[in-house]
Amino acid sequence: MTHLEGQGNFTKFYGYSYPLNLYQQFTDLRPYIIKIKTQYPSINALRDEVYAPFNDKHRRRRILKDDELENTLRQLIPTKPIMDVLVQTYIDRYEITHRVLHIPTFIAKYNGYWTDRPSTPVCFLVQMLLVAATAASYHPGICIDAFSHKTTHDHAVKWVEAAEAWVSSQSNQPPRSWDILVSHSLLLIAKRANFIKEGSLWTSSGTLVRWAMAAGYHREVVSAARIPLFCREMRRRLWATIVELDLQASIERGMSPSVRIEDFNVKPPLNVDDENLEESMQDSLAGMPITTLTNISFQALLYRSLPVRLRICAFINGCCEEADFDKVLELEEELRQAFPDIPTFNNPQADPRQHQTATYIKSMLGIVLHQYMLLLHFHFLVQTTSSSKALICRRARLEASMKILDYYQRLLNDEALPEQACRTGLVLAALNICHEIDLNNGSQGCDQSTITIFPEISTFLIANVEKVLEILEKRISLTFNGLNEYYIVSMTVGLLKFKLWPESSAKSGKEAAERVIKLCTLLQTRQTAIRQEQPFPDACDDSESCGNQLSIDANYMGSDIMTDLISSMLPQDLDFINDNLDLTFFHA
Repeated sequence: MTHLEGQGNFTKFYGYSYPLNLYQQFTDLRPYIIKIKTQYPSINALRDEVYAPFNDKHRRRRILKDDELENTLRQLIPTKPIMDVLVQTYIDRYEITHRVLHIPTFIAKYNGYWTDRPSTPVCFLVQMLLVAATAASYHPGICIDAFSHKTTHDHAVKWVEAAEAWVSSQSNQPPRSWDILVSHSLLLIAKRANFIKEGSLWTSSGTLVRWAMAAGYHREVVSAARIPLFCREMRRRLWATIVELDLQASIERGMSPSVRIEDFNVKPPLNVDDENLEESMQDSLAGMPITTLTNISFQALLYRSLPVRLRICAFINGCCEEADFDKVLELEEELRQAFPDIPTFNNPQADPRQHQTATYIKSMLGIVLHQYMLLLHFHFLVQTTSSSKALICRRARLEASMKILDYYQRLLNDEALPEQACRTGLVLAALNICHEIDLNNGSQGCDQSTITIFPEISTFLIANVEKVLEILEKRISLTFNGLNEYYIVSMTVGLLKFKLWPESSAKSGKEAAERVIKLCTLLQTRQTAIRQEQPFPDACDDSESCGNQLSIDANYMGSDIMTDLISSMLPQDLDFINDNLDLTFFHA
């Protein structure tokens, strides 16, 4: 289940774990889409109108000289009240899962910036902008500039592009220093958070892995090396983050990871809070018990399952076509050992913020682990759907899919995560649920008396998938990313409703078409607003920004617009489906 896009010598490959490759499993999807497009010709008309102005000439940017770029970076820093909110959000939601910074050191430099801006190093300006851009994805309504018609996402794209221009300059190549490697890591995190240049994330993460290896981050520092204990621990953290970024990018592109467990011997990061990790320390630290909540708990817990997750990624995206059920069971058993390791973090003395952090960490860990469980079983299921072994895999992948959606729903209900930030495994879970319904409804299902999904259950499952569509709608309305995913899931839901309830086929077809037409109309509205230099609806809502602002932790805080839109709206992956399948929808 792979896909090779393009022709001749201009191609792009997507492997097994690429979520949208699942469309190949729905044999009736192509004729269904043809029928819907015939009934609603405005779909193609709107598509062509929306993408007509997007061509290469809009993508050209003037390359700034170093001094011009530095001035641009300084001018792009938002006001302190806005930055305070964004920095705190980054620490609470992103740094807690992607350990890159030493938080006390970063906050000290951050506070120093506001007292002496001219002397702040350019590298730190870049890191500030990338932190702000990443956190801005959580605050789409925050007003960055009251006199600008740009949305928060537009500003984030601008910040990321300016930061990328600086870190990619020749003076910073190859990146050997700690600060430059940190900046490149923050750049990847910011791009992924804002769905910027999605098509290059996998190649970028692989390059970052090699840069880190070239600097020796993949090897445990020998005791004789002149590297302080503080730096040794920070190197372990950064290496773990870089490997995780590459592993997730590999999963989302359907590729093998850039490294195997045999390629590095770094010790696991210690489970210690940043406040206990000081640059001047002379004695080795002992980590806290894994059941103790720290600001590195997520990384410390996730690192335990890194070996098996690397093997699963290599296994499902490798070139071996043989269905090896014993290997699936072996990897599943090892992966399942990671689930009991997740602590409850039940601390009666914890304040509401700490309680929410603990819930967030547990949920995100569950999402990541169930993503691998799902992929492992689906990989076998694709190769054979009519055996007792396949039945085991079907049950396991359905359970994992529902778990992922359940975790996201809890995070949304707790307001720990906004809809547009729901990403890892989301579309993968939705399409796998759809596939299970389709298998049950069709003749290819195995032993239906054993795994029968009753109509009431089908209704429940489809309702959960439609919640994913609502999440994707939110993402698209803010970032204009996820159009292909939305289209495939929407049409698949329409197809399933047509099969399950043929008497309502006209209604389900209309729903599928109108969902897509609505989003095309949204794109049209945005384009028109940009051309006429009018504010996009709800682009800068002061009331929402006030409501979204998080309290600032005193312990930390005390001490060309069209081009932006195009670059965020047209990632390289948009044209992933061949025209001869008649599934192409959004394409440049």
